[in-house]
Amino acid sequence: MRNLMFRLATVLTDTNQGETALKESYEAFKSVVTTVLPILISVVLLVGMFFGISLGIKFAKAEDTEARDKVKGQLINLAIGVGVAAVIMIVCNVLVANNVFEGLFSNL
Repeated sequence: MRNLMFRLATVLTDTNQGETALKESYEAFKSVVTTVLPILISVVLLVGMFFGISLGIKFAKAEDTEARDKVKGQLINLAIGVGVAAVIMIVCNVLVANNVFEGLFSNL
């Protein structure tokens, strides 16, 4: 614990080491985003597609209007959720891939 506190104090007082650590953490974040995000987008959309198909089958099998309205609401919520998740992941991927945040770390 004492060693951790000493290292933390060293990083906070030594500006060059803090800047280097910040740049390294940004590069690690960037590599994770560019590697994991396309896979995550695919998984979210694939799961959403299968869940949407199952809800469509439930909608087709529903016999009364109350059950259809319930499934219809779930389908709308699914579309909104998958859409928002896909947009957020795509925007993050585009921002990182196009080095939008690079300007924040260029002054360091």
